[in-house]
Amino acid sequence: MPNWNDLGAAFSTLREIDVTVIREESERPVTIACVGEQPALATSVGLLSTSDSRRYGPVGLNPLLIATLGDVRKGGLSDDLGSALRHADLLLIALDGREPVSTAAAAAIRLLADLAMPTVIVLGYTDTPPIPAGDTRRAFAYAHVVALPNPELPQAADTLAEAVFERLPGDLHMAAARRLPGLRPTYARLLINATSFTNASYALASALPEQIPIFSIPFAAADILVLTKNQAMLVYKLAISHGAPPEFQARIREVLPVLGGAFAWRQVARTLVGLIPVWGVVPKVAIAYAGTYSTGMVAWRWFDSGELISGDRLKEITDEALRIGRERALSIVSSARERGSAGGSALGKLTGRIRRALPGGKGRPAPPTEPEQP
Repeated sequence: MPNWNDLGAAFSTLREIDVTVIREESERPVTIACVGEQPALATSVGLLSTSDSRRYGPVGLNPLLIATLGDVRKGGLSDDLGSALRHADLLLIALDGREPVSTAAAAAIRLLADLAMPTVIVLGYTDTPPIPAGDTRRAFAYAHVVALPNPELPQAADTLAEAVFERLPGDLHMAAARRLPGLRPTYARLLINATSFTNASYALASALPEQIPIFSIPFAAADILVLTKNQAMLVYKLAISHGAPPEFQARIREVLPVLGGAFAWRQVARTLVGLIPVWGVVPKVAIAYAGTYSTGMVAWRWFDSGELISGDRLKEITDEALRIGRERALSIVSSARERGSAGGSALGKLTGRIRRALPGGKGRPAPPTEPEQP
């Protein structure tokens, strides 16, 4: 078991990480069929294909299959277009929400509904999606309908990307972001939030054994290895999804000077919290979340635009990460306690036994927690 304060041991584990699965996932073929009426179709395609990223353009084959509703009506679903649509991973139907759905468009939409595939319907220039008439309702019933009142606004791309990721199979998200720059900001946010939550949950799961002094050092050493690996995988996924070359060691070496303290010192702080029982579980979980969130945000900015975060900006990011981390920690711990109560208060009983086992812990009330920030 490595010594708890041996950062070299933590970073040496990066050489052992096998990223083959991630690399293969990023190279999976993906097809998004975009069908609609102009100019709504061109607007949706533009939102998916472009972004403000200044480092890397799209990588690999263009995943967009583009056709008009007129093409669908003309050939039905029995021609080459119909065959291609059936093999797509996602169907996106783009309509102008300012106009009622025409009879001809409704006929094409009914044909597309027969494919029964994951579908996003984009209604541009409206915030109140129209209720389709007749048989066209079934297309809207199973699809994710998203309205874009002003497609020119920056948040329009995020709204569309969130809808796409909701319907696109999860194992294709990275490949889609790598090929479509318009999806990258939303993918990065989803990935950073998910990984931060995973690390915070792991910190909570390992918190109880670390409250026993005889076990705290080996458990803390194991924690720093696991969380460091998870952060390294987060950095690599951000790099490859933004179009960076897929060499893992090169990407980690590239980003370490940029990350600076965000990658290391919060892991040490999180470990120290684990070694001091009186600090409790919430700070430990909060720092695990905040360290991962800070690492992800700084790496994202680097791979997206090559931005070197200033010291002041890094402080803002880490302060915000700690605030969010504390909120997430309180929520995670609260949920865990509720599940523990529903399961016979096992968590509470174990916590009580741990407290009584600590020196001077018999009959001692639990230390007060910090009040929630307004």
